[in-house]
Amino acid sequence: MTRAIRHSLFRLGRDERGVAAVEFAMIAPLFFGLLVGIIDVGRYMWTLNTMQYAIDQGARTGVVQKLEADDVVDLVKASLAGLDAQAVNVDVDSGGSTLLITAETTYTFLFPISTIMDSTTISLHTEMPK
Repeated sequence: MTRAIRHSLFRLGRDERGVAAVEFAMIAPLFFGLLVGIIDVGRYMWTLNTMQYAIDQGARTGVVQKLEADDVVDLVKASLAGLDAQAVNVDVDSGGSTLLITAETTYTFLFPISTIMDSTTISLHTEMPK
């Protein structure tokens, strides 16, 4: 009886069926977490660049065409292609010798870094002399 058990265990130890499935189950969470993290960082950078482009364009147009603050805000919000313009707070300060535009929004991660940090505030500004 002992010999039969020993022989069965030896055969079981040499059996390689299902090894790929076990390896995939061990690596898949790490791989997909990394993939979603890369996508999330890309979305974050795209949001930053889109907002920065919109406020830069608003500052240039506002100075060249001598627009009022409300018109600059409308121009910036219209330039936020792909973003929810209502979720972005735009502030224009045209006092003094410069035009200062500040934009702020809350970015929510697809794959939260932790339970504490599931979103962050993006705050950008640009300034151009009149």
